[in-house]
Amino acid sequence: MRISARVFSLCAVVLLAALLPGRALAQERTGEILGVVTDESGAPVPGALVRAESKTLPRGLETTTDNGGRYMLQNVPIGTYTITVTLSGFRTIKQTVDVRIASIITLNPRLTVGSLSEAVEVVGNALSIDPTSSRAATNITTAQIENLAKGSRGFQSLLTLAPGVRAEVKAGSAGVGGIAVDGATGSENAYYIDGVEVSDLRRGSLGTANAIPLDFVQEVAVKSGGFEAEFGGATGGVINVATRSGSNEYHGTAGFQFTGSGLNGTDRGYYQRSVANADKAEFFQPKEDDYKMLFPSFSLSGPLLKDRLNVYMSYAPEREQTTRAVDYPTGGRQFKQDWTRHYAISRLDYSPTSKLQFNTTYMWSPMKSKGRLPTRDPRIAAPSNDLSIQGGYTPAQAYTASLNFIPTSKLVVTARYGYRYFNDKDGNYGLPQQGFVTYQTSAAQSKTPVPAQFAQGTGFNNISTNFGTEFDITTRHNVYLDASYTAALGSHLHTFKAGYAINRVANSLNQDYLNGRFLIYWGDAFTRGSVTNATGPYGYYTWEDGIRNSGDVNSRNQAFYLQDTWRAGRRLTLNLGVRLENEFLPPFKKEVNGIKVANPVSFGWGDKIAPRLGAAWDIKGDGRWKAAASFGMFYDVLKYELARGSFGSDVWFTHVYTLDRPDVINLTKANPGANGREVITFDNRTIPINAQGQLEGIDPAIKPYKSREFSVSLDHQFSSKLIGGIRYTRKDLIRGIEDIGVLDASDSEVYLIGNPGFGQTRDKSSVYGGTTPNGTFLVPKATRKYDGVEVRLQGSVKENLHFLASYTWSRLFGNYSGAANSDESGRSDPGVSRAFDLPYYYFDESGSQKTREGRLGTDRPHAFKLFAYYNFEWGAGTSNIGVTQLAYSGVPDSTSVIYLSAPTFPFGRGDMGRTDAYIQTDLNLSHSFKLTKGSRVRFEANVRNLFDQSAVISRVTQYNRNGAISAKQLPLSKFFAGYNLNDFVNPQNDRGTGVNYNPIYGLPGASYRAGGGPGQSRAIGSIADRSAFSAANPNFGGYQDFRVIRLGVTLVF
Repeated sequence: MRISARVFSLCAVVLLAALLPGRALAQERTGEILGVVTDESGAPVPGALVRAESKTLPRGLETTTDNGGRYMLQNVPIGTYTITVTLSGFRTIKQTVDVRIASIITLNPRLTVGSLSEAVEVVGNALSIDPTSSRAATNITTAQIENLAKGSRGFQSLLTLAPGVRAEVKAGSAGVGGIAVDGATGSENAYYIDGVEVSDLRRGSLGTANAIPLDFVQEVAVKSGGFEAEFGGATGGVINVATRSGSNEYHGTAGFQFTGSGLNGTDRGYYQRSVANADKAEFFQPKEDDYKMLFPSFSLSGPLLKDRLNVYMSYAPEREQTTRAVDYPTGGRQFKQDWTRHYAISRLDYSPTSKLQFNTTYMWSPMKSKGRLPTRDPRIAAPSNDLSIQGGYTPAQAYTASLNFIPTSKLVVTARYGYRYFNDKDGNYGLPQQGFVTYQTSAAQSKTPVPAQFAQGTGFNNISTNFGTEFDITTRHNVYLDASYTAALGSHLHTFKAGYAINRVANSLNQDYLNGRFLIYWGDAFTRGSVTNATGPYGYYTWEDGIRNSGDVNSRNQAFYLQDTWRAGRRLTLNLGVRLENEFLPPFKKEVNGIKVANPVSFGWGDKIAPRLGAAWDIKGDGRWKAAASFGMFYDVLKYELARGSFGSDVWFTHVYTLDRPDVINLTKANPGANGREVITFDNRTIPINAQGQLEGIDPAIKPYKSREFSVSLDHQFSSKLIGGIRYTRKDLIRGIEDIGVLDASDSEVYLIGNPGFGQTRDKSSVYGGTTPNGTFLVPKATRKYDGVEVRLQGSVKENLHFLASYTWSRLFGNYSGAANSDESGRSDPGVSRAFDLPYYYFDESGSQKTREGRLGTDRPHAFKLFAYYNFEWGAGTSNIGVTQLAYSGVPDSTSVIYLSAPTFPFGRGDMGRTDAYIQTDLNLSHSFKLTKGSRVRFEANVRNLFDQSAVISRVTQYNRNGAISAKQLPLSKFFAGYNLNDFVNPQNDRGTGVNYNPIYGLPGASYRAGGGPGQSRAIGSIADRSAFSAANPNFGGYQDFRVIRLGVTLVF
């Protein structure tokens, strides 16, 4: 797709406007070096030449000091630099510094009288704090990437180095899982690679195609708070990844890593509803799969034109091969599955002059799969279709280009462009054509005997699945333009920055259950809304008519920002900025009944104004003590899952039938009601259009998703090898955006897209503005309050032992977790979770008529982290020991029960107590042998969960396994007056309500969500890529993942 000429014209205009004052950290893979050059008396030295040279930079950077001795090198690419200061009549000074992402290094050389060639002084590199910065950020360096224990091969495995950052099951289930930053969910971060955003436009997560291997990565910066106006679209954190670049010397690597079932621990097992009787719990220990994962890698870098053009290329695929042997009563069978993930990168860096830098990157990251695996429970018959021919191919590629122009020492102009393509159509090979039938209970529970050919247990599927994705293409075009200018106004130094960004995203998709999906409830009765105990001789079944997703849409969001880094004195720096954004979400049905549908949600420039204010005080003026504070407003970007789920893509009806005949295997779209009479139909995705072509159900007063942040910090440099700090942060969610539901006369859920607690939910004349008998509004304001105090210490002991330790005390309180729903095991459907689907969600059984708040699902009051590595040389080479130690509090779980059609919390939040404390030790052992002067071989062993600890990390929280307490059984008047849950659902199932107790309630189940039936283990994704908190963990929702050992060897030349 092309960006229109109009957009390019607008970009050109903004670029011209941006040639006004601005700030110089545009690419977010650069830093600054600045300071004052003085002589022995302390007087400023004008005219001194300051030059920065690095092996990874084709051409060095240079500037001269002004009349005040001041100098500034802006947009310095990350790396290790030798800074040389020369002036006739003085000795030359050289000092080594490490430039990191967004770092500002203050270097104040003092020249002594002598000749240029005389007594060159070399000053060693040291740890330091940035006395001008008010943001909270952690830089993950090349040395840490190489030496620390790594839970997986992707860069996301090291993000937890940052205090306040954790990987959480309940913070997100999309992509690589939930990365929670300061209490926000995994769908509220912004991910950048080489300065271009790569966040999933549908769910806001980090997709596997963009979770590039650490082989490609030079550095990662994690911004937790206080970040500048340049960054938007994140109410969580901002994660910047800088890829490796070539150098003026040829280098390369060739490596191979592997892991497999023979090296690793065994699955923990999990609780599930019994295959024979869904009203009983059983612990299932699956037979171990035979699997192996192979990780070859290759890289080559060097100069194509000496001092001008460097290249870096790497290819690091992953292959996972699994054989599953299942011992069925009718005989053993074997099934095979093969996944290949390709990761390739090619990067060019070109510097024709010291004032002009250009780089471009191409990344290729498709995935291919062949074969599918059945459930590991041999009591459940394998699907009848041929699993070996199933699979698919998922294309993915990306391109970025960046230009830096430094016409003067005070002015810097940058431009960046990024394009990404992803077609999420894996699994569309070899799909069966039958109707897809799933047993939600065992046929043995039918009150009428079921013929043997249909008598299967809970969790049985007649086929693997018939859900097919013809295509699901998402594309992203990004353009970033900015400029910075440094000026001395009076005695104060200002670095101004202005920038503009546009992000054009598109989604084209077509997917459906090819011949229908049918859920069979043997022996059960259907209860929901006005329907109570509807059943047939064998039970009841549902036809999930849909979900049929289709559409071809695009939209854009834009931003303009201004920043000023104002050095208001020798010790005080003010970081002032403001960001303005506009955006819209498109309808997936462009026309309904001949009426063109307008954009359902649109926010103009005045709707998203985000001030960013920060101050940093160099307490003693020597850069060793710093106090800082920041305040800011942050807005999330609208995600496409809201548009797909509510604006015409998802078409979804649920038809309920009595089960009068047992031959359910023959159900299809052509005869969905062949086995019973229809009880009721629910329209789950209605598309009401008014005469003006507007989607009804959009609150006219809707405002953007917004949070507020305040933080204060104190940092101290104890020595050249030790720094530490303490930070307090308060973050409040001001407004959420969700679909807010009520039941209509036919018991279908009808939704309003809006801000819970605002707009129509506070209008008593609206159906969404209802109240309890005592006048409390039914829909509460979405609240999330985070308080955190973190202490960190970073340093080294001598030259060998390096460490980063942190402790965080925090409190996460409210009623709404955010864009991913921790009450639904981290369901990553921003704006369309179950959080406000019915207005009874937040009321308990007490009859208080007060909406309940409490500790949210990812609250961990205590979190300790230690990352350390030790290098030592001996006769046989160089060895390294890297250790990661994590120790976290458990998380609270809350009982839920389905009332009418959506969950409620009858006992409030946290009634189930906390899960086990999470403690894990990871280890990295490596040894390098020198082969020749320029080559070495490195052997490595990475061990995740060294002691094979097996904490329960989450439990099944839904009290009922089926149905819902109906309005007939519990009228609203009694609901609000107070009730006893055990009068409707209890472990004895003796109430005859048609709502059965969930036998695995409170237990670690195969799936954290209310299901937990056999075969529902989400054993997807690679063993090496998943974490204990990942949805790809086969013990997901149950236990901490088992020990994983990854061995490897790398040749460096």
